[in-house]
Amino acid sequence: MADCGVSGRGQQLQDAFGTLLIANGGLPTDAALFSQRSDDYETVTYYFSPAAMWIAKVLMENYGAVPCTAPSQGSVNLTVGDASALEMLPLE
Repeated sequence: MADCGVSGRGQQLQDAFGTLLIANGGLPTDAALFSQRSDDYETVTYYFSPAAMWIAKVLMENYGAVPCTAPSQGSVNLTVGDASALEMLPLE
């Protein structure tokens, strides 16, 4: 996603998902948003955990989320969610 600077679209996505997660009392605990910066630092790709669909379906649709395979633990950062969410990702 381009425009990931401060107040950019990426930050807006993070803030919106964080707000939804807090509004749901941090549940489900496996609802998470991960991020991966490109090698040239020009773009950031965001990944939602499958459980995020329970609380953020409309948000995901608004940002054009598409199904994909899960990223590996070492390839992404946990951006929003419980720290244990990283454990559900496959190892590299």
